[in-house]
Amino acid sequence: MLELLVEWYDGVELWLVQLVYPLQVALVLAVLVPLCWGVARVVDRAVDGIGAKFTRAPGPGTPVDGGSGGSTGRRGRAA
Repeated sequence: MLELLVEWYDGVELWLVQLVYPLQVALVLAVLVPLCWGVARVVDRAVDGIGAKFTRAPGPGTPVDGGSGGSTGRRGRAA
């Protein structure tokens, strides 16, 4: 099975290399742009899902600003 795949890939590679350069670029872009877009979309959704899983959401009745009543910086000091 693996040998068959290697032979097929060698044939495709040889065919692609023998094309003129503009056609090589067009074919590579036609394959890689959608492929990279799809991979980026999957990675983005995975990161969003993991982030949502590990992010604490405010509980019911908890003020969004933490209940301090004022604007504070990252370390809890007044801005």
